Amino acid sequence: MLLNEKNDLATTLKNIQELLNFSENIFSSPAVAETFLYFCLHGAATAWVLQTELNQPEATVYRTLKRLRAVGLIGPALKVSKVQSSKGGPRPTIWALESASGDEIAAALKHHYRTLSPKYRVAEEVAQTIMDQYVKKGREEITYRDLLEQIKEMRIPFKAPDIADLAAQYLVEKGVKVWR
Repeated sequence: MLLNEKNDLATTLKNIQELLNFSENIFSSPAVAETFLYFCLHGAATAWVLQTELNQPEATVYRTLKRLRAVGLIGPALKVSKVQSSKGGPRPTIWALESASGDEIAAALKHHYRTLSPKYRVAEEVAQTIMDQYVKKGREEITYRDLLEQIKEMRIPFKAPDIADLAAQYLVEKGVKVWR
């Protein structure tokens, strides 16, 4: 945008001013900047995923989505279908960058459904703890039995096999081998 040699000085200055205004809109608020960077990394997300991943309050998430949409960076990509056991209410929207691929939108939908489950969020924390302990020691694998023992030691309020299955799935997605 700035390196076009055919532009005269006035056009170049105008482009620089637009870029500065754009940067100010995004990076003047830490919450908007953090949300924008999340979209840059993942391409798409729902408000619920942003709340859980970025630890932001609901009102802040919706305010940041509104600002990013007003700037023209994101738009609605997909309405999440109604869950069968749901009694109603608004359906969540997957927000995405213009350049987001179908795979990124599908991954956002999958991540949304996962984060709705309290068991999955606990399993994710367990898996992250295990990754910190095992991967830092240079181990790229763990046995299912070790995984179960680790969960039992943590005294999690859910059934250990349920959490172990979800944690094993998460670990495999992150590249850690889980021996069953």
